Amino acid sequence: MKNLKNIIVVILSACLLAGCANDQYSIEKNYWKAKKSADSIFNNPHASPPFELERAVKLLDAFSKKYHENDLSVDAQFKIASLYLVKKQYDKGRARLGQIIDVYSDSKLVSSEALFLVGKSYELEDKWGLALNHYKRIIKEYPLTKKGFDVPLYIAQYYKIKYQPDKMNAAYREAAVHYKTLAGKHEDSLIGFSVYNLVARCYMALKEWDKSIDSFNIIIDKYKGKVNLDSIYLNTALIYKNELKNKSGARGMIEKLIEEYPQSKLTNTATDLLKEIDKK
Repeated sequence: MKNLKNIIVVILSACLLAGCANDQYSIEKNYWKAKKSADSIFNNPHASPPFELERAVKLLDAFSKKYHENDLSVDAQFKIASLYLVKKQYDKGRARLGQIIDVYSDSKLVSSEALFLVGKSYELEDKWGLALNHYKRIIKEYPLTKKGFDVPLYIAQYYKIKYQPDKMNAAYREAAVHYKTLAGKHEDSLIGFSVYNLVARCYMALKEWDKSIDSFNIIIDKYKGKVNLDSIYLNTALIYKNELKNKSGARGMIEKLIEEYPQSKLTNTATDLLKEIDKK
């Protein structure tokens, strides 16, 4: 339950209209007062009486209505929904999240975060099938949001935690296919770079090291000169060294890192790794 407090998102100012700069301090001060009651409930949901929940919801609702054009208005609505969830009033929480999705339908960021919390509410009720339906909806409708990137791996991690290796592996494979498709649509942007990294992560989780290497090589081929590849070189070198026992492959990647990124914070690590390889 404590994780729900951390799930509440800080909505980026670019998503909604910001309040006037001159008033922002007083707005933030009022929000701090409004959410004070909510924070005490989050800290100890089981001990808080019903009237405290009603009071916290009332204060946050009043703030949200008064400052409806400010970023913090939607954050207040997320807090209300999450209060209901920590108090196990799941239907009320989902109803509030539904309202958020309706009101902020133009914001994919807000909608995807709200939809994730709907899925999380079902997960808390041990209704994984319903949760999974909502998570897959995020993948389909909001693939380029943060939650859109995160959810395929989140699903695989769920199965890992539940000790269901077959379903975990299937989820990682499904995620890899999804990320490859997404990368193919955005190869000319940094989105493609990020998604190819996720493909590599999937194969690493599956311990399919050759496919991980292939994914990293695609990144090197497509994005060299466009983004820093020092971490890609290091990750590739570590796979060669630790998993494939390929010293020459590891050495080649480390040497590229040191040559191309002499000022990188990873250079010292790479140098130490090279010394370790040469000792053996």
